[in-house]
Amino acid sequence: MTGQKRWWKAVGALEALALVAFGVALGLVFAAGLDPVALIILLVLAFFAYMARGVWRQAQQVRPVEPPRTWAITAIANLILMALGIGSFGWYLAGAGALAWVPFLIFMAGMMALRLWRRDVTNKLYAWRGPALTLLQRGEYRQVIRALESEATAGRGHPDKLATVALAYIELNKWERAEQLLQQARQLAPTYLSVNGALASLRRHQGRYAEAAQILQAALAREDDLTSRYYLGLCQYLAGETENARQTLQAVAEAPLLFRQGQVMSAYLLGQMAEAAGDRPTAQRWYERMAEGAPKVLPVLEEEARRHKDTAYGETLKEHVKAMRRIMAQRPSPS
Repeated sequence: MTGQKRWWKAVGALEALALVAFGVALGLVFAAGLDPVALIILLVLAFFAYMARGVWRQAQQVRPVEPPRTWAITAIANLILMALGIGSFGWYLAGAGALAWVPFLIFMAGMMALRLWRRDVTNKLYAWRGPALTLLQRGEYRQVIRALESEATAGRGHPDKLATVALAYIELNKWERAEQLLQQARQLAPTYLSVNGALASLRRHQGRYAEAAQILQAALAREDDLTSRYYLGLCQYLAGETENARQTLQAVAEAPLLFRQGQVMSAYLLGQMAEAAGDRPTAQRWYERMAEGAPKVLPVLEEEARRHKDTAYGETLKEHVKAMRRIMAQRPSPS
């Protein structure tokens, strides 16, 4: 019974309507003598409508970060090519034979051309991201602001660039300006992970850990991301949600693609939680894991704590760094 309930919950209104229409069409074929070609046309149109809905939803997601002309060409071309591909298949089923290969080959050529064009467009649209992230990692926050703020706020605004500039302001402890930029970004793209991740970072630095965790949970429900899951676990831990933090961090702590600071901090926090629960062997295992990358990560954490001194988050981070150094000092020397 539970499986049936879950199945019905997964069926949306459009899917339910399509199932009903399919049943009615089959009934007409067998009971009223509906022409099979008419059934093929009906099914092709229904499938196209379903696929077009998905294409349109995807187009709406990227609309805030693409120039209007580029967005329109991409959306219209996708719809036309999809209609051509589905239509050629339906035509083949209706008896066109080898003639159906003509529109299908045009569909294949069009898709290849569109993909090549999109690759070039995407490279140009996101050429700024790599250099900006490099500057953030180096701590060149003012340079990020100088390079991107005018572009981020021009016209209707660019949500990804607004989020990146906001991250730079957060690291400079200029939270009011970061808040303004993120509110503008959320008006443009309320579901973007980059925007919500930056907002969660602001809330974390403000010491509003539970709120930061809620923002990340909502964003991750739409789009998964390993780094954001680590920060979710960190915020849950800082908010006192120990069990939730344990589950979240255990799922990412040993992921090879998680950035080094995330691996080290996850291992440390899991060790702290195990030690608080009286499970010393498990805590020791996590501390050994932490020690593998701690020498390179601790200076970075100390710099972050110094940068955010006199804030609740900065003081909390400072205490954790001290605890990590104490754990490292108590470890037996390698023989």
